Amino acid sequence: MITIIRKSILLFIGSIIIYSLVLFFRNNDADSINRFLIDSDSTFLNNNTIERILEDKIKEDSSRINYNDLENTLMSNPHVKSVKIYKDLSGNLNVSLDQYEPVARIVSGSHSKKYIDSHGEMFPISRNFTERVILIHLSNKINFIDNNLNNTQFGRKIMEMINYISNDDFLVKIISEIDVDKNKNIIIHPQLSKQKIIFGYPVDLDEKFNKIMIFYEKIAPLKGWNTYKTVNVKFKNQIVCDKIV
Repeated sequence: MITIIRKSILLFIGSIIIYSLVLFFRNNDADSINRFLIDSDSTFLNNNTIERILEDKIKEDSSRINYNDLENTLMSNPHVKSVKIYKDLSGNLNVSLDQYEPVARIVSGSHSKKYIDSHGEMFPISRNFTERVILIHLSNKINFIDNNLNNTQFGRKIMEMINYISNDDFLVKIISEIDVDKNKNIIIHPQLSKQKIIFGYPVDLDEKFNKIMIFYEKIAPLKGWNTYKTVNVKFKNQIVCDKIV
């Protein structure tokens, strides 16, 4: 009697194991994706677009799913920073995708029509999405190496300035555009008023931006927001304001 019970128990356990293995292999078959579980923001590629790209790639391949191929397909999009794809035991295709986050956009010069992220990486603009960021007008004389501003000394200085502005709640609201001339001097175009801010070479950021804050907090409210055509902060320990005549 005991032997019969033992055999029944072993048979039951064996059936469960076999069923589990069948379920596992069925859920990991190329044709049995349950659903897509996508973890990504919608900056440039929304979830529907990501899912459509994956579906097209899976249909294109007649063999089993190759996760490396799926990842490489998504990575070929210039707005994708990194991606990880795997299939879980329930047959869901899990997609974790990071997209570049722009902090500035180059609108003129040899690198025009490109965004810049906070690490200096340049990537193309998109026809489907426009991010409101600082606009940068570059001279044709200025070039960066390997699609990243941080690969040149001046590029690193520009990135320090862009990130300084982006991380300040007040500055990011008032500064809309930056002009960089062939001598690498900078003019800032604010949104709140008409004057140009002559910044000079992007060094001594704390001192220069503190002078800009003084202008907006003390000088402009007293003298008038559009009294001056230029505000020069590039010289040490002084603010030079040139009136409109």
